[in-house]
Amino acid sequence: MHDPNEYPTRSHLRLHRAKQRARRRNLIVATSFLAVVVIAGITGYLAYKKIQSDRKSAVKNYTITLPEGLTNKQVEEKVAEVTEGNISVREFKAALGANDYNYRFLSGAVGNLEGFLFPKTYDVTSQTTAHRLINTLLKQFNIETENLEWSRARALGVTPYQVVIIASMIEREAKLPEDRPLIASVIYNRLQKGMKLGICATVEYALGSNKPVLSDKDVEIDSPYNTYRIKGLPPGPICNPGFESMRAALYPASTDYIYYILTGSNGKHSFTADYQQFARWKAELIQKEKQQ
Repeated sequence: MHDPNEYPTRSHLRLHRAKQRARRRNLIVATSFLAVVVIAGITGYLAYKKIQSDRKSAVKNYTITLPEGLTNKQVEEKVAEVTEGNISVREFKAALGANDYNYRFLSGAVGNLEGFLFPKTYDVTSQTTAHRLINTLLKQFNIETENLEWSRARALGVTPYQVVIIASMIEREAKLPEDRPLIASVIYNRLQKGMKLGICATVEYALGSNKPVLSDKDVEIDSPYNTYRIKGLPPGPICNPGFESMRAALYPASTDYIYYILTGSNGKHSFTADYQQFARWKAELIQKEKQQ
């Protein structure tokens, strides 16, 4: 039954009912489409969360301990070993040459990052890039050394970059903490006198290997890092020094020493301003080595 005033003819009624059916179909289609969209969205979100979860569970954590005195080459090898190759030697070497690290203390280094990869323990993951790690090491150098009186460099007759060079030599030469400022004093005294530094560690850097005793041939190597042949400082640091060696380079002991030699079995050096005394210590050391 229908109101004859509302639909005066059967054709009007059929048209009305057709429109109702069309509305119901459209509603069903729209509802179905919405349901598909919602289901697809939920499915996609769940898939995304699973991927993120899988990635998170696949990320490995590494702890890298860099002791004082490592060269950049040794740091490369250490990082590659600890990260199981996630940061390869090749990647690390390429990142060292990036030349886009913006730190004031790198002024004078001319892109050479030797000396600035601060020795400390760092936590990284398998997603850490070489560039990011190097930036972290440089940032740590800035944090550790920012309170040192870098203005003292001028009074010592060197640049801040040369302070790092001297600190690197101290790091490689000193075996005991108390020897650091004394070795620093020898270096500065020799520089002031225009003497060759004769630092064994610089020759080892030029050779690319550490040796318990340098031969006559070793100290003749043709290298700007061979301080047995050149006068003054080498062109760059020979390792990455720690804070105490940096401080010793800025605060050397006040002495007249120009010679030192390893005399103690515990790594203790003896210091003197007298060449004859130095020569006697050296002869005694050679004699002791022959008897062993």
